[in-house]
Amino acid sequence: MKIDNLIAMRYFRSRKRNSILSFLSITSIIGLMLGTATLILVVSVMTGFTNNLKEKMMGTNSDIVITDYSGVTVLKYEELINEVMKVKGVKAASPFVNAQAVTIRDDGVSGIIIKGIDVDREKQVSKIASFITFGSYDEIKDKIEGEPYGILLGKELAFAMSAGIGDIITLISPQPTRGPFGVNPKMRKFIVKGIFDTGVYEYNTTLAYMNLEAAQEFMGFKNNGVTGIQVSVKSGFDAVKLTSDIDKQIANKYWTRDWLSMNRSLFSALELEKYAMFIVLTLIIIVASFSIVSMIAITVKDKQKDIAILRAYGASPSFIRSIFIRQGMLVGIVGTMLGNITAFVISLLLTKYKIISLPEDIYFMDRLPINIDYSVYLIVSLCAVIITFFASLYPSSQSAKLNIVESIRQD
Repeated sequence: MKIDNLIAMRYFRSRKRNSILSFLSITSIIGLMLGTATLILVVSVMTGFTNNLKEKMMGTNSDIVITDYSGVTVLKYEELINEVMKVKGVKAASPFVNAQAVTIRDDGVSGIIIKGIDVDREKQVSKIASFITFGSYDEIKDKIEGEPYGILLGKELAFAMSAGIGDIITLISPQPTRGPFGVNPKMRKFIVKGIFDTGVYEYNTTLAYMNLEAAQEFMGFKNNGVTGIQVSVKSGFDAVKLTSDIDKQIANKYWTRDWLSMNRSLFSALELEKYAMFIVLTLIIIVASFSIVSMIAITVKDKQKDIAILRAYGASPSFIRSIFIRQGMLVGIVGTMLGNITAFVISLLLTKYKIISLPEDIYFMDRLPINIDYSVYLIVSLCAVIITFFASLYPSSQSAKLNIVESIRQD
């Protein structure tokens, strides 16, 4: 072991003669531990919240959506799907109809979102089939003779309508029909075949699924038109880049958007909040480093004789400076390691046990989400060690400026 490391270790461990130094060392380590652990945990929670929200919202949405620029129906969608499937990285494509409707309830009417899907293809572009909690997803595929078309309702929507499996509900289309007595609202009855829970309260309260043919007939889409097609991306491919490739393949005839860009404002706000929290909580580590400055300054004052003797034996100013920098770095490394361990243990506990409960209708989840990302641990640790290093520079540089003769004479 180098002599400067040995002396730094000795100064770090020896606190018998000076209780103030012992107190400052302990508070420095505790401060860095708490600052590091807090910063890691907050960033992990923010990342976990964003990832959880993405996962749940992506469950009912595909990676890429292709629609007409003017918002009119897309005709000959099979040809469009064939063109899209030629692009490398595309996993599957499925047509859909998206529209608004009105539900009739005992206490009045309310608006919902109707989504018409190709039942078989939809399984490859979204996870809606796995979200069914009651009934059956495949029941809406075929219309039973003598029965209305089947429909899937969100959990909260079904509860609000007091609708269960096998119940008949009435929907009003925004597209009116013309009769002998003028324009009349277009009303259709549907039978509830399933109830789903996406994990997102907003979707559960407003979303309903039916097969493509039923939605086309209900919304008055002619010539087998659809709102657009949904595209899923193979694992390992970037949806943003693939969007550009699809545009080239279809010669920019349609509007191609990846799902993340359609929700950019939401996730940009979450990312901005995460970075802001990182910067703010870094101040805790900076404040903790102030006690390292005091600790080294008092150590320099306490070890004036030792410094003078080392200088008299030929030790250079840089050698003296390195001793106290290493002393500060030792405190920083120990505090950072303890902070990492603390954050990791708390993260495991929060992941395994439901220690903190959240209202699901507000946060889309019932517990505090934690994303254990080791790159976050590394970045926070580097920041803590760098801050500790800079905090050690000034008091360490003062140790190299001590007057040797005066220090020995005073002792």
